[in-house]
Amino acid sequence: MKSEHMGTDAEQALRVFERRVDGMAPDKVDIIAMEEEIRALLDARGREVMVDVLKRADTTASEVEIAGQRWGNRRVHRGEYSTVFGPVTVERSVYQRSGRGRVAVPLDLRLGIVEGRYTPKMARILTRGIAVMTEQDAAEFLEEIGTAKMSSSTFSRIPRAIAARYEARRDVIEVNLRERDEIPEEAVTVQVALDGVMVPQDGEHARPRGRKTDSPEPPRYESRYGSVGKECPANDDGNGGRAWHEASVATLAYFDAEGARLKTVYHARMPEPRKATLVGLLEGELLAALAEKPTLNVVFASDGQASQWAALDEMSERIPSHCGGHQMHLIDAFHVFEYLHKAADAIKGPGTGAAIALAATWRATVKEMDGGAMSVLRSMRAHRSGVTSESKLEALDAAITYVANQSDRRRMNYAEAKRRNYPIGTGITEAAAKTLVSTRMKRAGARFSQHGGQTVLLFRAAIRSDRFDALHEELGATYRKDPRIAA
Repeated sequence: MKSEHMGTDAEQALRVFERRVDGMAPDKVDIIAMEEEIRALLDARGREVMVDVLKRADTTASEVEIAGQRWGNRRVHRGEYSTVFGPVTVERSVYQRSGRGRVAVPLDLRLGIVEGRYTPKMARILTRGIAVMTEQDAAEFLEEIGTAKMSSSTFSRIPRAIAARYEARRDVIEVNLRERDEIPEEAVTVQVALDGVMVPQDGEHARPRGRKTDSPEPPRYESRYGSVGKECPANDDGNGGRAWHEASVATLAYFDAEGARLKTVYHARMPEPRKATLVGLLEGELLAALAEKPTLNVVFASDGQASQWAALDEMSERIPSHCGGHQMHLIDAFHVFEYLHKAADAIKGPGTGAAIALAATWRATVKEMDGGAMSVLRSMRAHRSGVTSESKLEALDAAITYVANQSDRRRMNYAEAKRRNYPIGTGITEAAAKTLVSTRMKRAGARFSQHGGQTVLLFRAAIRSDRFDALHEELGATYRKDPRIAA
C-alpha cells in the first residue's frame, strides 16, 4: 500500500520506529531487540522495492518472441519469488505457444530466476550454504543473521536441482570456466595430481530415509534434467546401513621458477568406476592450460594406487606434440618415506635411535642423489639377511617391493626434480581430500546419496578454486533468455 503523502506501509513503519527511538530513555535501549526490529523493517521495505524491480522486467505485449519462437495467449498469473529480503508475490505475464502445455515467463527469463522462484543472489546463498555446512546448520545460520529464512529442505532441494542443471551442461560450462580462468604469468610448471578419499553412503540394502512409502516420488529435478547420480558403487555393494566408497579429488597446481605455488584448481567427484569423470575434468584443465601456455613443464603425481597412475600415464601420452615443456612422473615422496621408516624399524628396531638415523640417511639419499632409489634398495636388500622376525621381514619386503616398482617406473627422480624446483609431494592433493571432502562429509552420522554428495563437492571445489562467482555466472546464463515483443 502506498500513499503519495504517507509513503508505503514499510516506510511508515520505519518512521514510527524512528520516532519511538527518539523518545526512548537511555536505560530502555535493548540493542538486540532493536537490531532485530530494524532488520525486519528494512526487509519489509526491501520486499516492497523488490516487487517493483521484478515488475520492471515484465512485459504486457500480447505476443513475445523467445529464442526465435513466438509465444502468445498471454495471461496474468501470480508468482512467488524468494529474495534476500524474504518471499514476495508478483502478478506477471505468462505465455504459451498453442494455448496449452509449457508456459514461458518473460520476467523469469530476463532476470535469470533460478528454478522458477529464487533470485540469483538467493541461489548463491543456498549453494554456498550447502557447500560449507549441513542443511540444518545453514537454515539456522541464515535465520540467525536475519537474511531470508529458508528451510533445511530448501537447502537440500534447490542446490541439488542447480547441480543437476550443471551436470546436464557440464561439458560446456567447464569449457567456459577454463576460458575465463587466467594462468599466472609467472607459472612455469604445473603439477597434475589425483587422490582418493572415502565417503559415507547408504549401502545397497540400507533402509530408505525420509518419509516411509512403498512408491517414493523421484526428486523434482529429475523431471527437468533427467536422472543424475544413479550409477554408483553403493547401488550393488551388498551392504546395509552406512557404507564407505572411494570418492576422488584432483588438483592442477601452478608453480613459478623458484618452486613457489601460485594457484590451484580443484575438482572432486563422488565414487564412480575408474574415476572417469574426474579424470576427464583434470585432463580438460591440463589441455586448456597447455593450449594457452605450451611451454609449461608438467609433473604428474600421485600415491602408489595403480588405477590413478594408469589414468595419469594415459593423460601424459595424449599431451600434444607441440607442447615443449619438460615432463616428469613422481610418486609422492612422503609415501616413499613412510615405507623407508617401516623398513628401518624392521632392521634396527621400532623407534630406536639407529632406526631413526637409518631412515634419515635413506630419505636424504633418495631426495638428494641421482640414482638414490637404487642405492637405498641395495642397502635394504643387504640388511635383509639380518632380519629374522617374520613380521619385520614382511614389512621390509613390502618396502623393497614398493621402492623397486616405483623406481622401475622412473617415478623417483627426486634429485632432478629438486634441481628443477618441481614439487616432490602431493600435499596439495591430500589436503584437498581433507578440505573438500573429509571436513564436510565425514561428520557423525553423515551419509550422502550420489547426487547429494556431488552437489556438495561441486560448489565446495568451486569455492576452493576461486571459481564460485564464475560458476554461478555460467549457470545463471542458462536460466536467462531475452524475450522480445513479437513483430
